[in-house]
Amino acid sequence: MSVRRLTACAVMTALLLAVQFALSFVVGVELVSALLLTFCYVYGAVCGMLTATAFSLVRCLLFGFSPTALILYLVYFNLFALVFGLMGKRGFPPILSLLLLAALSVAAGTLAAKGLPISVLYRRKMSVMLWIMCGITAAIAVMNVILLAVKRGEDGRRLCGVTALAAFMTVCFTLLDDVITPLFYGWSSGAAVAYFYAGFLAMIPHVTDVTVTTLALFLPLERLLRLFARR
Repeated sequence: MSVRRLTACAVMTALLLAVQFALSFVVGVELVSALLLTFCYVYGAVCGMLTATAFSLVRCLLFGFSPTALILYLVYFNLFALVFGLMGKRGFPPILSLLLLAALSVAAGTLAAKGLPISVLYRRKMSVMLWIMCGITAAIAVMNVILLAVKRGEDGRRLCGVTALAAFMTVCFTLLDDVITPLFYGWSSGAAVAYFYAGFLAMIPHVTDVTVTTLALFLPLERLLRLFARR
């Protein structure tokens, strides 16, 4: 780990904090995922995990200390950094990202069709949300297939793989929160389901936002970061 790479980690941590704070006043817009995944893709898993850990800890100074949020950020963003760091170093066939997204769409559709064994107060609403998630993830997968066909070459393959995997990981973020928070506070199953439903409402715009920002920013950010990395 050279001084130059440590400096890059520090600068990216500061940028992530500034972006999250600035956009915390804007509902439904999030750039942290697109910035961090591109940084991890270029600089690798070690730098990415160091940056993810620093970001997760220092953000408590801006947004207050919440034990569940800290645990969630430390677990998720380090896993996020590891996945995209390895993806940038070893490559990752876009078809695998598309298959993960397709599997998520099928799982959501299956659960919506069969129905969840939950209270009738949530059953219909949850079914609607699952159908929406099924449709959105399927649409993102189809969009990436079209992107792969239109934007041929290495850029198209990388952009398709990264965008599809970013959408999949964003869903995992909410699902991980739905496990960590109820377990930490020892909630009942009914309270856990209510929390899951509330998180589901935020998951759909979050997945859409991460997909759009990654699609728009990944290639130009990657070129810029590779230019800095070579200097």
